[in-house]
Amino acid sequence: MRLPEHLELLLTDEPVLDVYSYGPWRVPDGLFEEIAARIDGLAADPRAAELTTDEHKLLTLPATLVTAEIFGILAFLPGGGAIKAGSYSQLPERLLHRHLVNPGPLSTRMTRWDAPGGRWRPPVDWLIEAPDRELAIELARDCLSVLEGIQPLEERRKALLRLYDDAPVCDVNLPKPELREHWHAHAGDDIVTAVPELLGPVGYLEWVCTGLLAAYEVLAEAAPRDESVETHLIQLLLQGSMEHVPAELAVAVGEERYHELRRRFPAEHRGFKPGAWQERTRAWLVRALVAGAADACRGWLDMAMRFIAIAQGLPGDPWFPKAEWIPVGQFQTDLRRLYAPRRRVVNPLTETLKSVGEPAGDAAARTGGRAGGGSDRPAEIATSLVGQPEVVAALAELTRGEEPVRLLIAGPDGTGKRDAAQELGRALALGRDPHWVTDNLLTGQRLSDAVAKLHADARDCAGDRLLIIEGLDTIVGDPGNGEAIAAELHRLLAVHPDLHVVALAGAGGDERIRDINPVLPQRFRIARTLPFTAQGHAELFRRALEARGARGTRQAIEAAGVLLAATPPMQTLRNARLAPHLADLVVAAARARAAAAREAAKEAAGEAADGTAPKAGLLIRKQDIPDTLDTSQATGNPLAELRDLTGLETVKHEIALLVAGTHAARLRSESGLTITPPTRHMVFTGNPGTGKTMVARLLGRIYKRLGVLSSGHLVEASRAHLVGEYIGQTAPRTRRLVERALGGVLFIDEAYTLTQSPLKGDYGHEAIAELVKLMEDHREDLVVIVAGYEQEMAEFLAANPGLDSRFPKQIHFPDYTDDELITLFGQLAAADGFRLAPGTEDVLLAMLRRAPRGPSFGNGRLMRNMLDVAVANQADRVASAAVVAGKEGGGGGGAAGKGGKDRKPPKPPSKKDLVTLTADDLPPLLDHPEEFFGLYL
Repeated sequence: MRLPEHLELLLTDEPVLDVYSYGPWRVPDGLFEEIAARIDGLAADPRAAELTTDEHKLLTLPATLVTAEIFGILAFLPGGGAIKAGSYSQLPERLLHRHLVNPGPLSTRMTRWDAPGGRWRPPVDWLIEAPDRELAIELARDCLSVLEGIQPLEERRKALLRLYDDAPVCDVNLPKPELREHWHAHAGDDIVTAVPELLGPVGYLEWVCTGLLAAYEVLAEAAPRDESVETHLIQLLLQGSMEHVPAELAVAVGEERYHELRRRFPAEHRGFKPGAWQERTRAWLVRALVAGAADACRGWLDMAMRFIAIAQGLPGDPWFPKAEWIPVGQFQTDLRRLYAPRRRVVNPLTETLKSVGEPAGDAAARTGGRAGGGSDRPAEIATSLVGQPEVVAALAELTRGEEPVRLLIAGPDGTGKRDAAQELGRALALGRDPHWVTDNLLTGQRLSDAVAKLHADARDCAGDRLLIIEGLDTIVGDPGNGEAIAAELHRLLAVHPDLHVVALAGAGGDERIRDINPVLPQRFRIARTLPFTAQGHAELFRRALEARGARGTRQAIEAAGVLLAATPPMQTLRNARLAPHLADLVVAAARARAAAAREAAKEAAGEAADGTAPKAGLLIRKQDIPDTLDTSQATGNPLAELRDLTGLETVKHEIALLVAGTHAARLRSESGLTITPPTRHMVFTGNPGTGKTMVARLLGRIYKRLGVLSSGHLVEASRAHLVGEYIGQTAPRTRRLVERALGGVLFIDEAYTLTQSPLKGDYGHEAIAELVKLMEDHREDLVVIVAGYEQEMAEFLAANPGLDSRFPKQIHFPDYTDDELITLFGQLAAADGFRLAPGTEDVLLAMLRRAPRGPSFGNGRLMRNMLDVAVANQADRVASAAVVAGKEGGGGGGAAGKGGKDRKPPKPPSKKDLVTLTADDLPPLLDHPEEFFGLYL
């Protein structure tokens, strides 16, 4: 029995903030101290220092209005009446400790919780007392800004900031209730979705009821309960000390259910006992918890608490609910009681007692002599692995042995490593399904978190569950924690002699592990997988056909095996994953052809086609197998496409030199001369819309045709793909991105942002260092292109001593000339099926000549956007013409029907009109050239 992984943080003693609507969140070290310092700084701001109040009951008087405002915001941000729990849940006490008149002790109990009412509402609460209302609203926004970084509250905080940034137009000196109404009515759907309290008490009650009933439905299915929904709602109201059914529930649950609640309420009231209800509810939640509905339990508790808070506060805002109303604390205690790691000791009766008439030695033999007494291991394992004799031998050996399983499988992706681990798990029959741990769960984490998780997994799996660690070489290779985790895993293997472990690693992963911790691989039986031969691919293809209800001739299957063995991989499409891909293509084509043949035969016979498939399975023949399999799905001649691009003459010349150099190197190699492969990484500089990404994509395809790259695909990336948010995340993120791009081109746009962050401790330089290393490691089958503005890219190359030498080729993409932009506009229009009316190009040219040119000029993107506007205008024009023609051309409704014999009704647009763009369709920018900036990307 295991808690869902995202809730396991609740079983630790870490600093945790658990807002039920978000989930448990580990508070970063020093964050609350940093926010408290921000609050003190704002309170001391000259704008706010003199704004004080003597009314606040919890703050040291005189209290600054800013501090009082933040106190209310902290109660509101988790949600009106929402549950806030965890060892660091005392937000006001921790962030405003210096300002509290009677600060109590700070609790670190994980089961601590509260549910503040949250009566604060934008734009101001305590700051309403400030004489300058505009300054008050400005300071209220600053109060939200200083609270940045508390992740469970971020969505609501950012939504409120958007409301401040787009404030309604109204008199800021209105009374506070009226001012709030204006602000709440002005909030957009995205803001109200994040902050439903802005719907008002009745709207918020309706929102709470929908969530409450949804959670109740899930819980009732997981742990059936003998009560109706109406009884459930009434008892919640009674538990909240309500003496009547609020009339607002008619809106929230519907009039029919509301009247039923009112009808039953007196009878339920007479026999209701709060203590008994709480015990029954606690037991119900425990049953649901054990049934696997932990998230539904938490959702119900959160909505039930909000329900009582809003019901108590009606007709106003949610009030502070009492802790004894809903068994939140009991639920949190039960969760830790059931799921926290426990010590286990062996009951001596299990050793001393035996079945009647069975000697003790036979009992030990019956359990296999292993801790946990699992079922006997089979003498042989039935395996479906293809072409992996070393792994098959290891599986057979381990399932026959009596020792705990310790297996390390290393090999390329897609060679059956996961299948082997799953087959071993089934063969061992340990009583519980295997538990998988991936590298993403451990790399980039704080060392204490990663070690705690590893220990918890080992304790949970010991004796009766197979632990599968995927990507062990990546885990121990993490520059932050890898070495320590390797040592900890070695220690756990010794501490838990009954722990069964299968570790998976990439090709050569066992050697990488040995380099970091030489003794760790000695704990494992090592087996290596190999890339598939043509025969192995043929068998995989045969199985893929069979799974799709088809079969192939021997010649077809052999041809498919040869084709797959010669097909270069692309990203994750490699090895065993290629056969299903080819089978999908071949079977789809064969079925379409067979359907067409049946249609033609029935038509020739004069019968109606019924679309039914033949009874016999689909047969794939050798001619159905294509000559080549292009996993990148790029067709056409990339060199010809490059030549046909508008402008970019200098770029085409530079690419032609690269192609010529590659041809020359091949000729030298074929002549037996020694050659040194050049470094092909390069820098593209230029303004937006000058074709950098398009040329990078073509260059990848060109290099594939020349045999330089295996797949030639393009992977586009930016700073966000490389740089992590926390320490230890950046290097693994960069490695995963490079692995996706292997065999093709990695295109990093605006690469200079990696070195331009003003934040102290930014991880951009770490990403660059890791990228430089990986570029050298994979120079044979990877091209990295970094792109951006010319000056910024020069500064980027100077930021790391190894960068400039890694990018020997720099290509500048000049801005398009006006004539080239006109040509490009016509090409884009033609590609979309449009033609330009005479005079359109002249008007467009006049507009371009008046447009301001700067670093942000849109170039090709500007033409694309202008075409989109023109097409939209043309659509409106022809649609309006069609409507007018339909009205005036109708019988008796037009001018001719009223005596206008000489007047002809307007004609609907012709086919030519529908595909023609005129000068009038262009954006009206002649008088305002600065509006071109509105079309930039």
